[in-house]
Amino acid sequence: MNYKIIQQQAGRLNAWLLAMLALALPLSTSVLSVLALLIFAVWLVEGGYRQKLRVITANPVVMAVLVYLALYVLGLLWTEDLASGIDVIKKYWKLMLLPIFLTVIRWDLRRVYVGFFLAGMTIVMTMTYLAWFGVLHYADVTTKHLTPGTFHVIYNPLLAFAIYLLLHEVLWGKVRKALRWPLGGLAFLMMFNMFITEGRIGQVVFFVLLFLILLQIFRKHILRAGLIITFLFPAIFIAGYQFSPVFHGRVDRAYYEIYYFKSRPNTSVGLRLLFWQNSWEIIKESPWLGVGTGDFQSVYAEVNKRKSPRREGTDNPHNQYIFVLCQLGLLGLAGLLGIFGIQIRQAFVQHDGEGVTGWERLRLAFPLFFLTIMCTESYLIIAQTGFLFSLFSAVLYAQKGSPET
Repeated sequence: MNYKIIQQQAGRLNAWLLAMLALALPLSTSVLSVLALLIFAVWLVEGGYRQKLRVITANPVVMAVLVYLALYVLGLLWTEDLASGIDVIKKYWKLMLLPIFLTVIRWDLRRVYVGFFLAGMTIVMTMTYLAWFGVLHYADVTTKHLTPGTFHVIYNPLLAFAIYLLLHEVLWGKVRKALRWPLGGLAFLMMFNMFITEGRIGQVVFFVLLFLILLQIFRKHILRAGLIITFLFPAIFIAGYQFSPVFHGRVDRAYYEIYYFKSRPNTSVGLRLLFWQNSWEIIKESPWLGVGTGDFQSVYAEVNKRKSPRREGTDNPHNQYIFVLCQLGLLGLAGLLGIFGIQIRQAFVQHDGEGVTGWERLRLAFPLFFLTIMCTESYLIIAQTGFLFSLFSAVLYAQKGSPET
C-alpha cells in the first residue's frame, strides 16, 4: 500500500479516536490513557511533522500552554528535590497532548467531538439517576451518595460545562427543530441532577455559566438580563435548598465548616482553608519565583510543622493559583493566567465565518469555566479535567483553514 494512503488513513482514524476519547472522558481514566497513547502512536505514523509544526506554532493558545509548561522545566533550576520536580512535570502530560490534539482534529467534526462528550456525560448522569432510584449499586454509591468516592469533585464541574454546551446547542446550534426539545429536556435533567449530586464547585460554576449564557442571550438588553438574573438565581438556589436534601446539606455543611474553621479545621472546607493559609506563608517567603517545581511538599511540611503540627501535610493545596504561586511564584501565575487571557482574547478576535452559529460564545465560556473551578482544586493536573482542557482547547481554538483542519 502506498505510504501516502497509509498517512491519510491514519489521519482519519485519529480523528475518530479523538471522538472516542471525548466519549470516554467522564467514564474511565484507564480508557483515556489507552486512547491517548493510541492517538500519539497513530500521530507518529501519520507523519507530516513540518506541516504540524506550522499549525502548532501559529496557534496562540497552544504556544501559551507550551510557555507555561516550559516554566515548570525552568523551575527545576532552583528546586532542591529534582526527582519530585520531574514527577510534577509528569502530572501535566495531559496538557502536553494539546499540540497533538490540535493537529488531529478535523474541522468538520468539531460538533461530533462535542456530541460524543455530551453522550459520555449522559451515560454517567443516567448511572447517577439509577443509583438515586436504588436500581444501581456499586462501590460506595448509595441513594444519597450518587458517585463513587470523591468523583463528585470531577463530575459536577463536567456536568456544569455539559449543561452550558447543551443550552448553547439548543439556542444557537445547527440542529433540527425536532431535536431542540429533546436536547432541552436533557439539559433540564442535567440541571436537576446538579442539585442531587454533591460537587459544590460544580454547582458554583453552574451559576457562573448560567449567568454568562443569560448575558449572551440578552447582550443587547443588559437591563433585562440583570432583572432575570436577580430573580432567577435566588429562585433556583432556594428551590434547590428547599427540595434537595443533598444540596441543603452541602450548603449547611460548607457554612458550618467555614464558621468553625479555627476550632475544627479537619473538614473538607476546613482543610482547604488550612492548606491555603499555610501556603500563603510559602508565597510570602518566595513571591517572585516560588520554591521550585518540586519543593512544594517538603517546604509545606516545614510550614505545617510550625503552624499546624497536629495536621497532616499535603502535596496539593487544592487551588491551582496557590499551587503555581508556591512552585513558580508570580512568574508562574503570569504564565497560567496568560493561557486563559489568550483564550478570552481569541473569543473576540477569532471568527469562523459562520455568523450567529459561530463558537465565539464557547470560546469565552471555556476559560471562564476553568478560572472558576481552579479556585478549589488543581484541575489542570487531574486526569479528566486535564484531558478536557486539551481536547476542548484544540476543538475551540483551532484555526479554520489550517492544513490539519
